[in-house]
Amino acid sequence: MSTGLRHRRTRRRVQILHDGLVTARVRSWPGHTDIAHLVLADHTQSPTVGAVRSWTEFLRLSGYGLIRTGALSFDASATFERAGFHTIQHLALLRLDDPIVIRQLRRLRRPHVAIRALRSERSLLTAANLDASAFDRDWNLDSAGIRDACRATPSHRIRLAVTPADEPAGYMIAGRSGTSGFIQRLAVAPHHQGQGIGSALLQDGLRWLAHHRVHDILVNTHLDNERALHLYENWGFHRLDEELRVMEIVPPIRGES
Repeated sequence: MSTGLRHRRTRRRVQILHDGLVTARVRSWPGHTDIAHLVLADHTQSPTVGAVRSWTEFLRLSGYGLIRTGALSFDASATFERAGFHTIQHLALLRLDDPIVIRQLRRLRRPHVAIRALRSERSLLTAANLDASAFDRDWNLDSAGIRDACRATPSHRIRLAVTPADEPAGYMIAGRSGTSGFIQRLAVAPHHQGQGIGSALLQDGLRWLAHHRVHDILVNTHLDNERALHLYENWGFHRLDEELRVMEIVPPIRGES
């Protein structure tokens, strides 16, 4: 490719794009084989405008009619905007960085809700079903998307919450990179919301992160998700001025204005 970009296709049909410094993973959007979901390996880094344009052309030639990004920082979204992308969603970004609160998290007791590890393909399908029930169709993760979310950080913890009747009620992915922690995904089935499931899952993830001595923990959520915002703020997160953006583009044919 003209800018020296390299790409390869894995057995799982994930495409890896690289501009020499920044890496992105691409797979089809759940339920939409014509939409490419482009996620930066580190959402705080920004590729060059030329790289984004080359990626866009490559994905167009791969048969995608639409490209949608993962959550992008302000700097990264500015780069994608210069490459022709437009914003379709703003996300609130929250941080927990009080060292006293984080130390206290290490002493948390285990949640009152039964929490289990998810390891098998069958358990990932259970998580995907929960995700589909908790999020709009255009924004839910399938099992492949959940695996991608787990791989987004060097270390992760994925857990399932079940009711006393052994019914799956929600799941969570927490991730860790160095001294930074992330709540990657938290989904609770609608008919189990308001029962403390989300708080129990978050408690489990925060306890794990605190034991690994992270300095700060980040999470993002939809701006209008009042239930999630209230949950995170109750656990000590504070909302940052910066918002993340999800962007998309219909890949233009080169030469078009």
